[in-house]
Amino acid sequence: MKVELLDVRYARAVDRYVLSHPRGTPFHETRWLDLVKSTSDFEPHTLVAWSGREIRGVLPLAMVAAPITGRRLVSVPYGVYGGILASDAESIGALDEAARILARNKHVRYLETRYLGDPPTGRPSVSHYETYRKELPESPDDVLGTIPRKARAEVRKARNKHGMVFVEGDQLFDGFYDLYCVNKRSLGSPVFRRSHFRRLMDLYGSRAMLHGVTMDDALVGAVLSIGSGGVLYAYYSGAAEGAGRLGVNNAMYASLMEMAVAKGYRIFDFGRSRKDSGPARFKQHMGFEPTPLHYQFYFPFGGKPSTLTPSNPKMAIPQQILSRLPMWAARLVGPSLMRHVP
Repeated sequence: MKVELLDVRYARAVDRYVLSHPRGTPFHETRWLDLVKSTSDFEPHTLVAWSGREIRGVLPLAMVAAPITGRRLVSVPYGVYGGILASDAESIGALDEAARILARNKHVRYLETRYLGDPPTGRPSVSHYETYRKELPESPDDVLGTIPRKARAEVRKARNKHGMVFVEGDQLFDGFYDLYCVNKRSLGSPVFRRSHFRRLMDLYGSRAMLHGVTMDDALVGAVLSIGSGGVLYAYYSGAAEGAGRLGVNNAMYASLMEMAVAKGYRIFDFGRSRKDSGPARFKQHMGFEPTPLHYQFYFPFGGKPSTLTPSNPKMAIPQQILSRLPMWAARLVGPSLMRHVP
């Protein structure tokens, strides 16, 4: 057993391993760190465990360096899941040890690994976030029946009273980006550049999909999803002002689940949310149950997890400032701020 930094010649072999692994996600693929590097210049340090010429495990990592928050190794930036994927306990141990050595050699503040499910290593974990996933029914016609009664009524009202129509295709890109920025600004959160999403769609090809809902021929909600291994990840989204009152998101995600079933996806991943937040409550309103996410930290020189999270009361003033910026300013400063909260 040996662990080496990824040689780009074997990137596609690593991706095949990730796609075949039961815990593999789009964030484990080399494509994701290609996206991260193109967006933020964070340096990839993917570790690969080999047994002879056979890949036995993968740990995607990136060096995150920012003036305020310092140097960190993260698996993975801008992804909700990450951490070690391995075929056996020996590979898990080898990758974990190699990551800790790398953290010490690079003199980082900490190593962070973001796990979906129980971490394979024994270190303590922190759970600031919850994820929302559920199995899809066998027929698109059965999707509405899996949505609680009140939310189901809101879906029907949006469709029948407000005339919302489900649409798809790359022609939605500009409208999607505008709605994404509207949403992020209203939350006081920084935004990515438009090029981030263009690059994502180039890297994932047909697996990256744009969908939305229109009302009176105007796009009022949109979502960018990634398909992988029978799972549809509804990852980036936006909706027009007043969307909640009109049931835009209810209709959009119900239709997205119906589309997912029609295309053969078995699981719908609604992504992570902070506990007790508005997005978390909406996902539960739509019939999704929360599962805690376990993020592990290793501090080579001592320390504790960062408190620079949206739930920190100290972040209230920056969030208020961001939410009041004109849109041109929000788009200008957002990408720089994203370097601090990957």
